[in-house]
Amino acid sequence: MTEIEKELNEIRFMLEKIEGIIDSRLIGVEEPEEDEVVAIEAYEKLKKEGKLQLNEI
Repeated sequence: MTEIEKELNEIRFMLEKIEGIIDSRLIGVEEPEEDEVVAIEAYEKLKKEGKLQLNEI
């Protein structure tokens, strides 16, 4: 495995940890709106399929 691949794996691992922390802190704060639920489900589906595309803003 190249050094770049190792670093990418480390970054991916850290992002997953951060996402988990954010998710755990936000649970129960307030209920999402109906359109937010649809957007979350679409996001999770794309993420699971590996088709998530992130764009720089």
